[in-house]
Amino acid sequence: MSRRLQSALLVAFLLAGYYYMAVSASRTKGTTFDEAVHITAGYNAWRLHDHRFDPGNGDFLKRWATLPLLFSRPNFPPLDSENWRTAEFVLFSHDLLFHAGNDPDAILLQTRCMAALIGVTLGFLVFACSRRLFGSAGGLVSLTLFAFCPNMLANGALVSTDLTLATMLLASTWCLWRLLHTVTWTNLLLSLLAFSLLVISKMTAVLIAPVAVILIAVRFFNREPWPWSLREKTSLATRGRQAGALLSLILLHCLVGWGVIWTTFDFKYVARGDPADVTLTLPRPPPDSEVRGVIGQLADFCYRTHVLPEGYVNGMEQLIGTSQRRASFMNGHWAIGGQIWFFPYTILVKTPPALFCLLALGVVGWAWPRKAKILPDASAPPSARSALYHSIPLFVLVAVYATVAMRQGLNIGIRHMLIVYPVFHILAGSVALSFPSRQRAVEIAVALLVGWYAVDSLSVRPHYLAYFSGVAGGPAQGYRRLADSSLDWGQDLPGLKHWLAEHNPGDREPVFFSYFGTGDPDYYGITGNRLPGFPDWRKLEVFTLIPGYYAISATMFQNLYTQYYGPWNRVYEEKYQAALRNLGLTETSMGADAALENSLQRYPDPYWQDQYGRLERLRFNRLCGWLRATRRAPDDNVGYSILIWKLDAHDLHDALWGPPLELYDKPAIKSAPAHSAN
Repeated sequence: MSRRLQSALLVAFLLAGYYYMAVSASRTKGTTFDEAVHITAGYNAWRLHDHRFDPGNGDFLKRWATLPLLFSRPNFPPLDSENWRTAEFVLFSHDLLFHAGNDPDAILLQTRCMAALIGVTLGFLVFACSRRLFGSAGGLVSLTLFAFCPNMLANGALVSTDLTLATMLLASTWCLWRLLHTVTWTNLLLSLLAFSLLVISKMTAVLIAPVAVILIAVRFFNREPWPWSLREKTSLATRGRQAGALLSLILLHCLVGWGVIWTTFDFKYVARGDPADVTLTLPRPPPDSEVRGVIGQLADFCYRTHVLPEGYVNGMEQLIGTSQRRASFMNGHWAIGGQIWFFPYTILVKTPPALFCLLALGVVGWAWPRKAKILPDASAPPSARSALYHSIPLFVLVAVYATVAMRQGLNIGIRHMLIVYPVFHILAGSVALSFPSRQRAVEIAVALLVGWYAVDSLSVRPHYLAYFSGVAGGPAQGYRRLADSSLDWGQDLPGLKHWLAEHNPGDREPVFFSYFGTGDPDYYGITGNRLPGFPDWRKLEVFTLIPGYYAISATMFQNLYTQYYGPWNRVYEEKYQAALRNLGLTETSMGADAALENSLQRYPDPYWQDQYGRLERLRFNRLCGWLRATRRAPDDNVGYSILIWKLDAHDLHDALWGPPLELYDKPAIKSAPAHSAN
């Protein structure tokens, strides 16, 4: 068997293994926060040509993932509902999955199988880039790292636009760099394809502009001729000819991208499925929104001139109008508006240490490469210097993306920095450069590190989203480090159902549950008292907190999406004590549901409902603050994202009536977030 065939079989095996690991792990999980919305938006666009739903998250992944639904034809909720007419897409998508007579698990499986194919595409791109830079050995190292990467596996089979954006950003950057060095029909068509898919992947695709500017500057700084091989082979040597050709290519890319956008939106300006029905609402941020800026002015221009579809322009507005100030939690620190070290810290604790070791070993390979004649095959670069030069687009892409991300207020999860991982995987392939007289030692070191990396990843399977390195204490300590989509994206309702069936059969113990996510606990048969969650779709019910099981989503445990955001403090304590006084409640009157209900009935309904609703939220936050302050580890967990404590009467007395153990001087912020993450 030839070496080329062996390499091809290994590539196929690794990509198939990645696909299997990603999809099979996702089958144990329920819907994550945004999946229902993306699925509904794609299905809605296919069937009704309506583009009012979830406009800020691109269209490509949503269309691609929902192709199987055109054949399985799940039921659509009534189109005369208020949620449909006003484009309340979170509520409408919840109806489609759980209240329209559909099988949510079947819908998730069909769409996730399609989404995972984009991950396979990214894996092949990682191999191809690394092979071109470092030869076949480097390509196989890079692909192996990709295939076992917990972050790629966690997001690879989710209907989420983040992995799609990473794929298309990397593809467009790499294809542009190749085009800047040799213009052939293959390079041109690949660049046009990658760019076209990028502009409909997510609005963050705009970052390709500064990346392209830097790459063009680097390319033309070296003053080399620019080979063209279209109709005939030629070479552009003068700056004037190169500049003219470059402008032509830029214009061509813009025109093709513009045409793809209109194609995706069915060649119609109006976002409504029925252009004649003017009662259908397309939500827009307030005209005087302080975050609109230049993008807002550009959106206004597009609305006036109809140069882009209404749904696409609305997506630009929605993205900037709701993403600037979001809640975040990082290793005991809360903030709204972003923490500059959030993403570096997140990458540190969410990355297997073996990958950092391989990158460090690769640096040695850059500095002391082995001779070119013993590189793996003819596809390898002639020297480490050449490989370093052709790695420039990778460094530029990560630098631009990280700079923008660190300056933004969107600190909600590692998924917004997924682009760094395929770049890390490619660069780790530089270990194949090796250095003189130590080839065997390097091969053994690389094999051990790759093995460690794979075992580290498999140890957390199937809970890939909850991966945290040993440096951070592992997944069991993840809730102390990060929350939201870095750990808890609402995915573990099926797991909680199984846990309760095993540990609390017949509802022998009371269950209290706080859930972050858009799944439906009722669909999974999860009963018990619902504590404050997000979105908080509960009907207000009166109940006291009594001994039993307390299952709390990690995101809610850190009080990210509650009215009283962040750690317990003197202001919240005063509000809590005031709410008790206003309702005349004592520990005795709150000792049983009947006693509490009788106490509340002394007041007019609007008054006690307002006061009790406030008290209930404060009560929950005080409980979480007590658990944090005592550093009491959960008695168990579900997928590391739902934390479970069994609390007795003494615990609850200390948490709700004793002196507050967690007591900051003032709230971490003055206002709570209004929106969840996209």
